[in-house]
Amino acid sequence: MEFVPATSRLLAANRAAAAFYAAQLRHVPAARRYLRERGIEAAAGSWWQPGVAPGGWTALLDRLTGLGFTSDELLAAGLVRRSRTGRLIDYLRQRVVFPIHDPRGNIIGFTGRDLSGRADAPKYLNTPTTTIYHKGEALFGLSLQLTHRRRRDRRPIRVFVVEGAADAIAVHRMVHDHAREQLLPVALCGIVLTEHHLRLLRKTIGPAASLSLLLDGDDAGRDAFERWLPLLRTWAGPVDIATLPDGTDPAELLVRHGPEEALRIVLGALRPAQLARLDRILDRLDPGALDLGEPETRVRVWRAITPCFRDDPTRGADLADLASARLGLPLGDVMTGVVNEIA
Repeated sequence: MEFVPATSRLLAANRAAAAFYAAQLRHVPAARRYLRERGIEAAAGSWWQPGVAPGGWTALLDRLTGLGFTSDELLAAGLVRRSRTGRLIDYLRQRVVFPIHDPRGNIIGFTGRDLSGRADAPKYLNTPTTTIYHKGEALFGLSLQLTHRRRRDRRPIRVFVVEGAADAIAVHRMVHDHAREQLLPVALCGIVLTEHHLRLLRKTIGPAASLSLLLDGDDAGRDAFERWLPLLRTWAGPVDIATLPDGTDPAELLVRHGPEEALRIVLGALRPAQLARLDRILDRLDPGALDLGEPETRVRVWRAITPCFRDDPTRGADLADLASARLGLPLGDVMTGVVNEIA
């Protein structure tokens, strides 16, 4: 039977690893430079506890075995792995690392951003799946912010879902003193939003909160939003998306514009999910290349855009206005075409 270390030992190993990584930060200028260039240097020494995994093969292994952790415990925690030769080596090396917490505040894993610049090194690398960490279930930053927020704050909550740990910390810098809402940025620990994530948010902040996706301004970000739409329709509260300008992410906005202006840009970019979806559909249809005088062409357009109206009938007027403007057709034509398609 395979030996499975106790959960308490895995959590203890992760706590010790986080302390080790944080202590290394002052020794690695490249890591401090990365935090500075992302506008989040103030996170060092804070409850975000960023650190750095050194470039050696066994720095963490040596430290934790010296503290009494066994090889089996470190393997089970995903902190070390076996090399092709069978020897134990650190799983994360030469990376800026950020601890990932569970809803109770326990450190269950890490996300690491490469500092080596090697072509064969993945830019981002997370702890592998363990008995305590599953990337499709964890949200970076959620537990920390819920722990440190003001308990009697009765403002409505808006959750920003971003694509990486540095972006979550960057948005947190922007939103710290926002007056109207509690803005909680969280980051996916992979590339997919899952039902587990939504279930965690419902449990911790309630189902009525606003959910806003803040995605990088590239095709990958826009495609991800469309893939997640069926899942997002199960969220009871409002769902918005902010697609940033091409080639930018939240941390770049923070560095370029400062916290207040960056937040203004983000909030100004928010659009209801179905409006963003309709815009994307119309982009693909390329209205300028369509002969909308042809009945067959109009039918094809109505069929393409009607699902947006069907999935969010409360925004029918806004959707029709957008379609009318983008297609250059009278509003009545759009409404008639969609109604006929639904019927």
